Amino acid sequence: MHEIPSASIVRLSLQTLESYCTLFAGTMIVMVDEDGRLVYVNTQFLKETGHTESDLLFAGIHAVTDSGLFSDDPAQSIEVFKRHLLHHGGESLAMKIRKADGGSMCVTAAPIIAQTEQGIRCLLFLYSQDYKNRSLIERFGETMLQDEHIGVILLHPETLRIFDISPLACQLLGVAKSALVNEQLSTFFAGAEKEYAIICEALASGEPVRNYPLTWYRGEEQIEMLMDVGLLRSVGDVKEGAYIIFKDVTNLRSLETQVQRSDRLAMIGQIAAGAAHEIRNPLTAIRGFLQMFRKTMIEREMYKEKEYTEIMLDELDRINHLVGEFLLLSKPKEVTASWIQIGAVLRDIMPVVASEALLNNVTVSWDETLELPRVLADGEMLKQVFLNLCKNGIEAMGSGGTLMVRGSVIRAGKKSHVLIEIEDTGPGIPAHLIDKIFDPFVTTKQNGTGLGLSVCQRIMHDFGGTVTAVPRSGGALLQVVLPC
Repeated sequence: MHEIPSASIVRLSLQTLESYCTLFAGTMIVMVDEDGRLVYVNTQFLKETGHTESDLLFAGIHAVTDSGLFSDDPAQSIEVFKRHLLHHGGESLAMKIRKADGGSMCVTAAPIIAQTEQGIRCLLFLYSQDYKNRSLIERFGETMLQDEHIGVILLHPETLRIFDISPLACQLLGVAKSALVNEQLSTFFAGAEKEYAIICEALASGEPVRNYPLTWYRGEEQIEMLMDVGLLRSVGDVKEGAYIIFKDVTNLRSLETQVQRSDRLAMIGQIAAGAAHEIRNPLTAIRGFLQMFRKTMIEREMYKEKEYTEIMLDELDRINHLVGEFLLLSKPKEVTASWIQIGAVLRDIMPVVASEALLNNVTVSWDETLELPRVLADGEMLKQVFLNLCKNGIEAMGSGGTLMVRGSVIRAGKKSHVLIEIEDTGPGIPAHLIDKIFDPFVTTKQNGTGLGLSVCQRIMHDFGGTVTAVPRSGGALLQVVLPC
């Protein structure tokens, strides 16, 4: 395209040309290099012509232009293309675009010829004569497809090729929009055979699917969705298309889980509150008599029997501790909230954590000079939370590893929160337990009660904070968030 007069060429960066493509996303656009090859086609062009991006990229311009203007010979087509640009300069010109089904469409091409850092590029904006005749429903549909919060896939009903797709659906499939248009849907549902079978069955039978629960994994992130599938029919009941709609209900499912957990805790609390005194009274009597037996056995040098007595006393203490945790779930201790420094709370518990870590050959990594904003809470209750989380991490690593304690401030608008992260290098939390470890009696420890994390969550809830486990492939990461 070196023959084009310099007056017709503007100097623009390739990034600027790409920004034009984004700005006019609703217009058919192609970009051609100085050798007449297609180096870019946008999704609107693919939708209206039926071509796929993989078939067109780096093909000659003759691949999409009607033979009435260009020949089927690539070299000759390129020369004709150059002569047209030479003759018209930057003016619009009439063209015929060849569709994938063999048909053609008349367009008006408005070119921008630019000298970029990668050579000369010609950006063609193609305006179809049918654009103004589209119905209000079609334009409304296009608006819906631009919504980043609705996952929509439009399909050809017989071939199940993707006709159009919304940004959210592109994110779910993990592929750029231009690489999806006119491709087979099955290509992107290889890991979800059951859901793909449901889609095919619904479209074949004509029976729509409503609110089908679907769990989708995007990397390590788990997304909970409801899926709708149905056909689009004309007035004569002819299949014109099909649709799949995804509704992200991850937050709703999380809220339901929290409500269910609260209900379980309330039930356990009611049982504990009613039975605690009935349990503790006989425990006190049993413990008193066992202490008397132990004293007598020491006096009579019955050392073997004395050891049995001490084992029973230890087990009684364990039962008493368990009853105490039940009571804490139902009715927390009287708290005296005040403005405290979390950094000071962590410094107070670190000697205890360090001693526990030393016994298990674990290294503790944390910043002793950590300074964070004050929070409104009970210092002793927070110590219980952090001690529990740190001990869990140390015990999970067995013998050897690193426990990391970090602090930072996160801001969202006018609100600020303190974030404390406790991370270990152990085996991590199994994926099937990541959402259940805060439920009572759920534990990964061989001798655990499964109440420690439930108590931590209850304490944090009382101060307007949260404690959550972050899904990850190796090690465990617990995050404590408190408003400041």
